[in-house]
Amino acid sequence: MTFKELLDSVSFEEVAPELVRMYPKVEYDLRWYKIHFDMLRLMTPKLHDDTNSGVCNISMSKWDEDCQPHLDAYPMEGDWWGHSLTKELVIAPEVKATNAEIAACCLWHTSFYGYVDEQQEEYFRFDESDIDIKDRWDDYIYNKIRAEKCFSIIRRNGGYIPSVKELTPAKKQELTNKAKEYFWCISQSMNKTKRKRLFRREFMAHYYERMMNISRFIVQAIPALKDERSNMSIEQLCGLFYSDLFSSEVFTSYADEKTSGARYLCELFEKYGIEPRLDRIVVVLTTGEYHQELTEDEDYLCRLLVGDCKSSDILLATDPSLGRQVRINYATFNSEKTL
Repeated sequence: MTFKELLDSVSFEEVAPELVRMYPKVEYDLRWYKIHFDMLRLMTPKLHDDTNSGVCNISMSKWDEDCQPHLDAYPMEGDWWGHSLTKELVIAPEVKATNAEIAACCLWHTSFYGYVDEQQEEYFRFDESDIDIKDRWDDYIYNKIRAEKCFSIIRRNGGYIPSVKELTPAKKQELTNKAKEYFWCISQSMNKTKRKRLFRREFMAHYYERMMNISRFIVQAIPALKDERSNMSIEQLCGLFYSDLFSSEVFTSYADEKTSGARYLCELFEKYGIEPRLDRIVVVLTTGEYHQELTEDEDYLCRLLVGDCKSSDILLATDPSLGRQVRINYATFNSEKTL
């Protein structure tokens, strides 16, 4: 039996309880495991030359001498997902697990470095080909290059990027505190000039990280600004840079032929919840086909996301590559200024 055949033999409703039983901490990430499960089920198995193995050994292993044997799937972590689906599962004689238990174990391993492509790319930092390999783990360089790439796109579209001096005093103090936390262990004997230079570098690493996160959402929202159904400007979106708190997420549906992409995400959020939202929210709903009015499922999806936020803006966009699926990008934030 291959991993693909295993996934086709079970439902996520069967697998979820086993995930929580074997790995209790995943209870709060079940919506991502559901997405990961459905993504793999829709994916076409594909052999790759650059892989760990053509088989996956299902056995009972011990993490250390003091723990009880636990179900293990090796090798699965870090392999191409399409290739993992082709792997023949070699089940050791001592394994008495059900298909749902084996599937839960395999999913835990395949999702170890991310549930979807974007998260895996972020984890390994291999999505930026213009960053030297030795610099990808330098937070200052990595965040700065990624932020400035977004800045250039925003500026080309008429947006404005505030400098460090233009941030609110509270936000500058927050970034200063983060930099200080990093330096708590630095020896007092270090040269004062060097300490000041390194402190500034750490401060700017946090600045660029924050600006990168916000500007990435703005860049993702730019296609929606050009849609006649949307009523926001790039200047308004750039108001997000002045927010006190900011958080964003991206969800793409992996619905089967019987379910619409919007209905898929509605059911996902209803069953597994949504991250806490702040006072305000901007939602970008992207569909595979253009239509003037939201469908009933799309309207309900937007209302689910907005929840009890005090203010909301809904932007609409079309991306034919999505086909029958939908994508939701949303940013939730607190700010004294209006967008």
